[in-house]
Amino acid sequence: MAQRADVHALYERAVQDPPTDVKFFAKTYRRLRDHEPLSMREDFCGTAALCLAWVRAGADRTAIGVDLSQETMDWGRTNRIEPAGGDLADRIELRCADVREVGKTKVDLTCALNFSYCTFKTRAALLEYFTAVHEGLNRDGVFILDLLGGSESMGEDVTDNDLGDFVYRWEQARFNIITHEILCYIHFLFPDGSKLERAYSYDWRLWTAPELRELLLEAGFSKVHFFWEKTDRRGDGTGVFFEPDYVENQDLWWTFMAAER
Repeated sequence: MAQRADVHALYERAVQDPPTDVKFFAKTYRRLRDHEPLSMREDFCGTAALCLAWVRAGADRTAIGVDLSQETMDWGRTNRIEPAGGDLADRIELRCADVREVGKTKVDLTCALNFSYCTFKTRAALLEYFTAVHEGLNRDGVFILDLLGGSESMGEDVTDNDLGDFVYRWEQARFNIITHEILCYIHFLFPDGSKLERAYSYDWRLWTAPELRELLLEAGFSKVHFFWEKTDRRGDGTGVFFEPDYVENQDLWWTFMAAER
């Protein structure tokens, strides 16, 4: 089963939820800017599944996907974008480029999800990226990214998620408390006992919330918001986000940030 599996399709199922993200983006943008966003740039886009979900959600919407892997973007175009139809495909542009050097096209909204910006390990490099995002936004532009934290995010751990026909395993293999560098892997396990080990590898710096806020403001953004998801009595997410004044630390947490240009 591992030999027949497609790692890009597995990743999309295990990690992503583009329609839900797109709804959150649009709602957050309207909340901050009081009008509809039309153009979006997805940095570190991979298969550009988020770009496709964005244009599907509105006939006037356009998307730009930026990634360093031409092979991954080609897979997304062949297996996702082109089969969706010409009208949608024509409104998506894919660029194989460094996210810090993506040209002069300005958009209403830019996103960097799945902690992808953590690939920048130094303050100077992350500031350069945030500055490029700021320059690439329209006057009312908004930048949305997610972040990870909590005591369990700063250690070695393995988490399994059973998706029925395969198990998605997230491994935090090493964490350096001095530098906040973290080494992580994604593995896929199948019912027949076969595995795709280290299908994806991440050599990151785990940035903290105050560091990110300070860098975004230094890059020129006017205001930074943190949006937390409300939970039900069982502790499950409800899909409703609010902007808190104070949040206690937890074993593991994940949330969104939105920066206004």
